[in-house]
Amino acid sequence: MDKRWWITFGLVIIAVSAYWFWPKHTPPADAEKIDSQKSVAQASVKELPVVSKVTNKEQIDDDELLEDPYADEAIRAQLLQVADLYAETSKYPHTSQPIRNPDLAKESKPFTETEVDLPFPVDGLEEPIRLLAAVDRYQYFAGDIITARLHVVGAPPDTFVQATAVMSGSQGDTPLVATLDSVDETLTNFTGSFDTRVAPPGVMTTEMLLKMQVEVGEETLFTSVPFRYSQASAQLVAVSYVRQEAENLVIALQYNVYQPGYYFVKAILEDAQTGQPLIQLQGEDRLNQGNGNLVLKAHISALRAMGSEGPYVLRSINTYRGSEDGEAYDVPASSAAARFDIQGFPFDQYDNIAHQDDLAAERLEFLQNLGAGSNSTEEETP
Repeated sequence: MDKRWWITFGLVIIAVSAYWFWPKHTPPADAEKIDSQKSVAQASVKELPVVSKVTNKEQIDDDELLEDPYADEAIRAQLLQVADLYAETSKYPHTSQPIRNPDLAKESKPFTETEVDLPFPVDGLEEPIRLLAAVDRYQYFAGDIITARLHVVGAPPDTFVQATAVMSGSQGDTPLVATLDSVDETLTNFTGSFDTRVAPPGVMTTEMLLKMQVEVGEETLFTSVPFRYSQASAQLVAVSYVRQEAENLVIALQYNVYQPGYYFVKAILEDAQTGQPLIQLQGEDRLNQGNGNLVLKAHISALRAMGSEGPYVLRSINTYRGSEDGEAYDVPASSAAARFDIQGFPFDQYDNIAHQDDLAAERLEFLQNLGAGSNSTEEETP
């Protein structure tokens, strides 16, 4: 989801908290009681010994700090900015948000997401030797082939380099060991693979490390790459159907469900011709064991805002089963394909219905009142 949404959500929480704890006017009926309490407090203060004195300069500085005319204006300006951002976000369902910044929706290329770059100072060398190690994905499932890559930078010319790797889990090192093979004559780039289907039962755990030992001449260097491994809770196998319903483009995702539970999915809808990311979609539902569907809905207002009638591609699909009582982790679902083609429809076939959220409208009004310096957050005095 766009980072602007999370920033907005955090600031809204702060603003709402301020609303609840905002100082309230005291009803006139309690005035005499307060005066009485104030007199008692003042009398008590007079009886206390004087511990220290405040100089005139310190008092002036404190008064200037408390009466800073710019402090309230700056806070109000920030609240108005938050209100503007929230107003833009709340135009669309939170499950169908336009992607304004394409950089936030870039797909990670293999190895880039997991790459670890470590320098190793070596006597006699001006620059340290660097080991750049990576695996091709961060999340693997039972039966996957894990591919590893190593790039050695800064080794002296004509120095013999060799590397080995071992899979290690929470129970310790596994029997999965491999020699990484050089892929060029420079002896600086190495690859290797591990077949998890031959792993003994129980040795592969949720949190794993690929540990590499690299011999560079007389030096022995070590590095490691973390990744996750699990049995898939379900597998996305196909798109059941795509159709236009009222104001939404409805995309039904079909799963083979291995573990029943409550599932969440998010994905990016992009233009098939330009590759532009358009909308961040989200969906959720309870799935029973067997076959099940999770539905994504792209709202017409979001589609119009991004100006694409399709065809589309659905990619960056992330599905997981939420952890239940007694479970430590959410359980991810695998996918039979990384991308799915999605049919588009002309905008004039959709119902022109604007998204409405009464609760969001109340929050927006509250933020705007705060930013404008309104006293609506205080109780009115009878």
